[in-house]
Amino acid sequence: MAHRTLQARLVLAVVIPIILVTASLYPIFRSHLAAKQDGAQASAEAMLEAGHESLQRGMGESVSLVLATAETPLLQHHLTPPEAAASHGDLASAGLADERLEAQFDTLLRHYARYTKVVLIDTQGRERLRVTRHTSPARPPLAVDHAEADYFREAMKLFPRDLYVSPPGRGRHSGHTGKEVVPVIDIATPVFGADGQRLGVLLFSLDWHYLTAGLRHSLSIDTNAQPVMIDAQGNWLLSMTTEPPFDIDYGDPIPTAFRESLATAERGQAEFDDHRIQFRTIDIRNLEHRGLAGMTHSLSDYHPWWLGVAMPKPDLATLLADDIAPLMILTLLYGLSVAFGIFWVLSSHRQLRLKWEAQQRAREVRDLYENAPCGYHSLDSSGRVVKMNHTELEWLGYRAEEVIGKRHYRDFVSPATRAAFDAGFRNVLGPSREGMAECELITRSGQALPVVIQGTAYTNRLGFVHSRAMVFDLTERKRLEETLARQAMTDPLTGLGNRRYLEDQAAKEIARAQRSGEALSLIAVDLDRFKRINDEYGHDVGDLVLQTFAETAKSRLREGDVLCRMGGEEFAILLPSTAKAQAMRVAERLRQAIETTPVPVGQDVSEDGLLHYTASLGVTLVMAQETNLKSAIKRADRGLYAAKEKGRNQAWWQAV
Repeated sequence: MAHRTLQARLVLAVVIPIILVTASLYPIFRSHLAAKQDGAQASAEAMLEAGHESLQRGMGESVSLVLATAETPLLQHHLTPPEAAASHGDLASAGLADERLEAQFDTLLRHYARYTKVVLIDTQGRERLRVTRHTSPARPPLAVDHAEADYFREAMKLFPRDLYVSPPGRGRHSGHTGKEVVPVIDIATPVFGADGQRLGVLLFSLDWHYLTAGLRHSLSIDTNAQPVMIDAQGNWLLSMTTEPPFDIDYGDPIPTAFRESLATAERGQAEFDDHRIQFRTIDIRNLEHRGLAGMTHSLSDYHPWWLGVAMPKPDLATLLADDIAPLMILTLLYGLSVAFGIFWVLSSHRQLRLKWEAQQRAREVRDLYENAPCGYHSLDSSGRVVKMNHTELEWLGYRAEEVIGKRHYRDFVSPATRAAFDAGFRNVLGPSREGMAECELITRSGQALPVVIQGTAYTNRLGFVHSRAMVFDLTERKRLEETLARQAMTDPLTGLGNRRYLEDQAAKEIARAQRSGEALSLIAVDLDRFKRINDEYGHDVGDLVLQTFAETAKSRLREGDVLCRMGGEEFAILLPSTAKAQAMRVAERLRQAIETTPVPVGQDVSEDGLLHYTASLGVTLVMAQETNLKSAIKRADRGLYAAKEKGRNQAWWQAV
């Protein structure tokens, strides 16, 4: 029995220290691994920025040369119709100019290896001149019709200094051997004469492999890096590659699994096999062209492109393989832990009791964390969720396995408030190590949840590890704010908008009228002898008259008309897209409805239980140059006073 007990203790003396040492060292190695991953990500970001700059610079230089060439007098002269020549001498000089233009294009192709050909096309789509690399210029007549080509049809719609750029590979050009096929980008721009007359189209074909060679060089800082570039159709845009994780040639579709791993954001990370791809989108239609004016057009189905860098994901095995020192330290620590295992055996009971107490406290803390009245979450440096409590998961309507380690928190933020979230998260990553943002989260059901997020950075001696944030639900506060705002804009007696509401709506309608040029009219309404109604029948009856008027007026107005109570028995009506004649018809129709719609007040007030009342109305136009309703209200009031002086119960037009 004693022997068996000794054997059991010896086993415990070996196994338990090994477990404890492993548990103690694992966070350290994990931190080292996180640092290596951060370094790989930073390297990938640097290469990605360099590649993006290379591609942008190459495209910008190419486009600038095309635009500059399109404005040369020789080119314009070449495309000028022969019948436009003034004399025989002009025709003779034109021939010399054409030869100079051909020589100029030939020299250009020899000095700029990125271009494969230059073509001049007239407005009918007929080829007037073609100069290609490694061949002599081709003079007209040329039996080439470009009328149905994308680049010709698109370029003929453009304005001066505008460009059409085809997707890579849409045009193909044979190399100097006649067998090699070179994918090209066709860059086309319209050519205009000095008098602004459209003369034709200038077409440059850009060697795509030549342009991306600089891109590949920029992305080759790390020998483990693999450049990635695909278009919106999922086609590979680089030359043949056999490095993992791809084995693919130019123009081939990328694997479906890789395409599905790409996020919809403009930049970020994706994972494929055992590689991590740092990527960003690029749209050549938005590239800067070194200050030259104009817009770039292309086929939208092929944009944007994804430009990325694929690098192997670091793991613990590669970390140990790179440095032998951690392995030696591990061996030493395990040896020492086994040597001192006997002390653990003697104190095992106490340690087990302490362990049980620690587990109990951990459960209590975890319960507090998971079921707190506010949300808690932690994010890595890229914004990916590494932890989220039960409360916040319930708000969003997701399970933990659907979110943790799989989703970026930014995906839950509504597009309208992502800028605020991004700014707050950058502050957490910055020197201050803390940030706050008020934004909206979109739940699984599509509802918007207003929240405020307060985040801080968790760091160790190696730097940033992850962020920790508290999330507070602002639904009740927002609902209260909306209620108060609505009450501030509403008359409580009639339910109509008040003067403040009228001013707010007037600003929008005046701006709309100024843009559209349509008329905007205003009607001022005052209930006749309303003070006598209050004095004779009481304020309760007076309130009933005001409410009846509000219902009557709303039933006679259009959906877009704005009816507001200005105070007392005074009302205002804003009529968008309404000129004088129509405004007077609306006012007269409303006056008749008021006159023929008595207020039911009961027989204790009148014999027939009805109270008849009338109203006077002043109508005017809101002038286009007026920025608010102050002047228009004064004019409408003058019309209103004129209606009352004329005997009340009538509508009066007040001219400007």
